[in-house]
This record gives sequence, C-alpha cells and structure tokens, in this order.
Amino acid sequence: MGHAVNKIIKDINNRSQILKGNRVHYIPGWDCHGLPIELKALQKAQKTATDKNLSDPVNIRQIARAFALETVLKQKKAFQSWGVMADWDKSCYLTLDKHYVQNQLRQFYKMYKSGLIFRALKPVYWSPSSKTALAEAELEYDPQFKSTEVYVKFRLEKIPKAAETVLPGKDISALIWTTTPWTLIANRAICYSSTMKYCLVTLSTKPGEIFLVASAQIDYLEKTLGVEISKLFEFDGSELHGTTYRSGFSSGSFPFLEAGHVTEGKGTGLVHTAPAHGHDDFLVALKNDMSVVCNVDEAGRYFNLGGGFDGLSVFGEGQEAVIAALGGSIIHRGVFVHSYPLDWRTKKPVIVRASQQWFVDTAALMERALAALDKVALLPPASADQSRQGFRSQLEKRPYWCISRQRAWGVPIPVLFRGDDVIADEAVIERLCSLIEEHDTDIWWSCDVSNLIPDEVAKKHALDPETLTKGNDVMDIWLDSGLSWQVLGGKKARVYCEGVDQLTGWFQTSLLTSLALTGEAPYDSLFVHGFVVDERRRKMSKSVGNVVDPQDVISGDGKRPGYGVDALRWWVASHSTQHSQVVISHQLLADCQAEVSRVRSIIRYLLGVISDLEPAAFDQKPPSNYFDRFIVNEAHGFLRQVNEHYDSFRYNHAAQSVLFFVSNKVSALYCHCVKDRLYCSPKSSAQRISAQLAAHTILVAILKATAPVLPHLVEEAWSHHPLYSAPFFFTRDVPMLPAEEVDPSLMVDLLEIKRQVCVMSGGEKLRRCELRLGLNPEQHSRLAGLGQTDGETDSVLCEVLELSSVEVKEIGGGARWELQLNKSERGQCLRCRKYNAVEGRDVCSRCENVLAMG
Repeated sequence: MGHAVNKIIKDINNRSQILKGNRVHYIPGWDCHGLPIELKALQKAQKTATDKNLSDPVNIRQIARAFALETVLKQKKAFQSWGVMADWDKSCYLTLDKHYVQNQLRQFYKMYKSGLIFRALKPVYWSPSSKTALAEAELEYDPQFKSTEVYVKFRLEKIPKAAETVLPGKDISALIWTTTPWTLIANRAICYSSTMKYCLVTLSTKPGEIFLVASAQIDYLEKTLGVEISKLFEFDGSELHGTTYRSGFSSGSFPFLEAGHVTEGKGTGLVHTAPAHGHDDFLVALKNDMSVVCNVDEAGRYFNLGGGFDGLSVFGEGQEAVIAALGGSIIHRGVFVHSYPLDWRTKKPVIVRASQQWFVDTAALMERALAALDKVALLPPASADQSRQGFRSQLEKRPYWCISRQRAWGVPIPVLFRGDDVIADEAVIERLCSLIEEHDTDIWWSCDVSNLIPDEVAKKHALDPETLTKGNDVMDIWLDSGLSWQVLGGKKARVYCEGVDQLTGWFQTSLLTSLALTGEAPYDSLFVHGFVVDERRRKMSKSVGNVVDPQDVISGDGKRPGYGVDALRWWVASHSTQHSQVVISHQLLADCQAEVSRVRSIIRYLLGVISDLEPAAFDQKPPSNYFDRFIVNEAHGFLRQVNEHYDSFRYNHAAQSVLFFVSNKVSALYCHCVKDRLYCSPKSSAQRISAQLAAHTILVAILKATAPVLPHLVEEAWSHHPLYSAPFFFTRDVPMLPAEEVDPSLMVDLLEIKRQVCVMSGGEKLRRCELRLGLNPEQHSRLAGLGQTDGETDSVLCEVLELSSVEVKEIGGGARWELQLNKSERGQCLRCRKYNAVEGRDVCSRCENVLAMG
C-alpha cells in the first residue's frame, strides 16, 4: 500500500500537469542493490537448494540480480494496473544497469578527487546480524527495548586537589552508569562537565566507601539505587581536570576529560567513554589525541583480548563475562527500558563499532545544504514547517555519511590497496567502466587486479599487481539512489515525492550529491506523504497480520469483493496527502467506492443528455438562458478551484470539491431542474440545445477535474461521447462553452424564494402550484427578466422554482418580495406532467406543438 500511495500520488500530479498542457518528464526507477535484496535472494536460493556457492561474491550477485529483475517485473505490472502513466518499456532506470553503474563510479571519483569522499577509522552503526555498516536511514527504533544497566565504580588514582585537602588519604571511586556493559572492556576515559557541580558522597549500602557523582544526580540516584546518599563535599566540575583512574581491565590509568555532551538527567553525571563504540566518545578521543582500537569483529564478537573473552558475543555471553570480571565493582544491576536502534531488515539490535570505512564529508557541505534547503518548497502546506524543521535537524546532526557496506550486491568502491595505502585513480575507473561495457557489472569481482591497471598507472604509482588487492566494499544504496537525479539529463526536477522517512534518506542524499557535483539542489520542491496504517493506526506488519495488498483492494481477497482500481485511487487522493498516518480500512474503501459511484452516475447521466447533440450546435451563439450561463460559469469556477488544489497537492480538497459540485450544483440543482426542458422541449429548440451545451460543459469540467484521479473512468466515459469515437481524453483539446459574466446573487435569491415556496406549499407538489411573485423596483429590475408577466411556463423562474407558472409583478414598499402561492386550476399535461393542460385537452400548448411536429 505504501507503493500504491506513492506511485498514485505521483501519477495524479503528472496527469494534472498534462491536462494543463505541460510536458511531463517522468522516469520511474528501481533501487536494485542493497542488503534487503541480497538477503531475500539468498533465502530464496537456500529454499530452492541451489548448488551455487553462496559464499562466492559473483554467485551471490547473480542470484540477487535475478531476484531484483524478477521483482521489478512484478512491481511494474502492479504499477501499470493502478493506472500509473509512464513509458514503461523505454524510459525506466535500474541502478543495476551497467550505464547507471558506470556513471556512479565516475561520480564517486569526482567526489573523491574533490576531497568530499575519504576513508577513515570512525565509529558507525554496525549490524552484527547482517555483518555490515548501516546508515541512520537503515535503522528503526524499538521504544521498549530492554537493556542491561549497570552502575560501576572505578577507583581514582589521582584525586581532585579539592578532595585531597578535605579528605586526605581516602580512597575515592568514580561512579559511572551504562546500558552497554559490554563496552566497559573498551573504556578509555571518563567525561565530565566543567559547568556542573560534583560532590563526594557515601551510600548507605556501602559504608566506609566514598563516591564521586554530580550533585544534581543525587535525588535520581537515591530513587534508582534504593539507597540513602550523604553529601560530604561539593566542588566545581572544573576541579576534575587532571584526575585519573583505573578501569579494572588494564594496568594503566585513564584520564578524566571535559566534554560538552555530559548533561544532567540520567546516570551519575560522569560518562563512561569507549572511543571505539560511541560517536561522542570518538570525538572526545580525536580532540585529546587518544588512540582508537576496536576489539569487536563483524559478527559482534570480541577478538584480540585474551582472558577468555575472544569469540564471545557482546550481546550475550561476552557481556556477562565483562560483568562477572568486574565483580564487586558493580554496585547495581538492572533493566533499563528505552528506545534502541535495530537493523531495519533483521530486526535485531545494532552496535556502534569503529572500523575503516568510506565517508562523505557532509560537514563540508552543511552550510550549502541548509542554504539550498531554504529555497526548496515543502509540500503539502499543512505539514511544510514540520517537514522543513525535520530535514534541517537531520542535516545539522550529520557530520559525515558512511557510504561503504561489507556486502557483495552493490556497486564496488573502485579502489586498490597496497597494504594500508589506498590507490584511487581515474584511469583505473575508466578501465573498469570499459570492462563493464564489454562484460558486465560483476567484472570487479571476477577479473584479476592486473586487468584493472593501465600501464601508465602502473608506472605512475610504481605498482606491482602481485602486491595489490581490490577493495571488497560496495557503496551504500543511498548513494545509488542519491545520484538518480542524473537520469533527467541535466534538468532540475520540479518535485520529489516520497514518504516522510526519506527526510533521512533519498531527499537528503540527493541534495548532498547534487550539491557536491553541481553546486545546486536537484529539485525545486519536495512533497512528503505519510505511512499507511490500519484502522487502529498500527503500522502494516506481516506478524500483526494487517498487511493489505493493493491487488486485493482492486479484485478482492476471496473473502470480500474488490472495490476496483478507481476506489483505490480515490482513497489515495482523499486520504493520503493531509496526514502523517494514512488510514486504510474496509469502511473507508467502501465509502470511496460509493463516492466514485456517485461521480460515475452523474457522468453517465450527462452522456445520456448529450447523446443526440450535433457538432453544429457548437457553432451557435452562447446560450442566453441565465440558468445555463450560471451553471457554465460555475463549471469553469469549479475547474479553476480543482486545478489550484492539484497544483498545491491538496488532492483531498480536489476530491471534496468534485463531490460537492456533482452533488449540490449539478445533480441536486441543474440536472434536477432542467429535465423538463431536456425531455419535453422540441429536439431542435434553442433552449434544449442550450441545456445540452451546458450539460456538455459540465461533463467536460467533471472529466477534467477527475481525470488525474480516475483516468480509467474518464477514458471509459470519453469512449461513449457521441462526438468523439476514440478515447485518449488526455491528448484532446476538448471544447467547452466559455464562461460569461453572470450575477451569481440572482441564483442566491432564487434559491431563497424556492425555500420559502417549499415552506408555503406544506408538502404539496410544487409543479401543481402557481406563483404570483411581487418584487420591489430594485429586485424587479434584477429578476423580472427570468420570467414573463404573462405566466409563460418555460421561464427560468418556472424551471428553477419547479412551478407550473410564475407571474411577476412590481410592488412598492420596503419588502424585497411578496409570494402568493395557489394551486393550479388547470389540468395536468399527460406528456410533461406540468399542470398547464389546454382547457378541454390532455396536453399543454407546448407539448401540443411538439406532437404536431411529429
């Protein structure tokens, strides 16, 4: 359903622009690489008992490619069934296509050469379950995750000078708190805040021991630890400068370091710091020239530690081993419930792990990115401020972007290694692109290193192929998709449209790559839509069993009949552009189906009205009938309003405008009142043709207004138009009567008179009544032309008020009008059912003339 919402929103926009006469360049695409596809492909291969070696990168890539192409075909078929308009055979892009890959390799080198891409040891989000680095956009958070929390004491080696004066010779321990006890083995510092107050305290459960904590945390610690705390001595945080301690896992001592990320709230006000396993920790290490060593491997297990720790998982027995090794230094152990990141595919927890990775220097692009964002329009308007603020905050807190992944399915990072030295050369990139053109995109993994090195490069760098290795990393799929703006051939996109999650994904990576390579944003505007949820506002989940397949919505699921593609598209238009959560339910779909049926019924009726309309009718003068001119003017105003809604992506307002116009202006008013003229007037009479031309204009307005949302219905309707034998409504310049200046207040007066007449009739059928309408001079000059003083039955007054006859006269005094309603003394015409039959005959004079004409 998320695909359906996104693709149909895009299609509604595209179709609305085409109807305005604009050319639309829409190139659908698929991100074909990445861990999710690789995992699904491998799972499918394992189920089918393939004999291919599933550890060989080329085999993995072949399986993943076949799976991706199969999925593309299935999705393309689904998109077409939803009525999504595109050149599906010739103008789609796939990120696995060799030309897309070649371009991506070249753009990588351009960014590398400009210094925006670099390789470094940094802590990144790491998924032990997937054995790869992850970007922020590849995480999802469990708000009820349960972590083991511990409070640990580390004995001070060099105590603050203030404490030496007050408590000379006393042993003092710093008390720290962590929800990742497995990182304690990597502790290298304790951070404090120079602006906070700290104190030496005693705990009721640890008599004789003295602890160092932040003064502001005492109340919190008493509640959490269940102890009484006595304050011995307080001092400024700046006094902690130069303090050292021992961690329990090393014979050396470690420093206290001032850091800005230390705040009041949870914990002790002293922050355990492991540079290899925390972003803030790493920055502290860089600032203080500390070495960063990571002893956790790709599977989340300790290595190179000894002491029985090697091979133990940090989430299981490894963490328990650390806690056991600390023994009496642990003064409290508990369970801490908080929001924690999970791998978005495996649903298992991730860790922060320092490793050699490739990064985009987003900090260098930050100022330009924020300035460019200020010029981008955010849509829809109702959530624009929230979306802009969210986008800005994501940019501001992202100092770098990890673009390397330790997988096989993706675009290779095209660098060679000589030991730890990186060799990146444009000639190597071009040689690789030539090999891809000649063979395929697997060539990086299947060719020998020597095939990648032109002679001039070998001489330039004094390279010996025997000493070189190819890099094993592939590029982040967000870099793949972030470069998709290039498929527009240098044109700037008018709009990017995706879900709110892409504020951390495609919207952001597209902006960053475009700024890096062109200096400009790749889009003029961003449309941000919500996520589909069920009627209980739960996210779609297979485990919950609430996943809805769009095909089941269209055709039925065996338990319920389908609602049709028109109802699906109407649901998207009516409910997906105004909320962050897009609710879907059978009741909403049934309501949408009923609303589409209402629109369909009026279209069918209007087609019937104009079924005998001749092309020559359009050569006549515009209608002089006020009622016709009024509804034509209303139709044009309605169409302008709907187009404004489409231009501002207020599709729900467009849908509501259609329903209001169809129900209130067309069905209940015009079509209801004009039936007599259509059914009973002579076929060739000017008044009947005038009504038909007005009905044709209404029909075209409704079709133009609904075509972006209901293209199937519109094309079907157009194929039944008496004057146009072929469909393709979208390609035709359809004639409409022009709007003329009309006083709409006249209709307001008429409807008020009709309301009063209905009250006066007391339930009597109006058509058997005659009205004597007295008007003051001002009203008479405005309304008299709509009816004849001799009581003619075909006047606008008779038509709108649905009366047998209306006699208009002028009155004096201050009243606007006087109404006198009488039951007609004439008989009922057996043809038109009005009470205007000629005395002694069964029909009225009009019908008598029509019958006489044969």
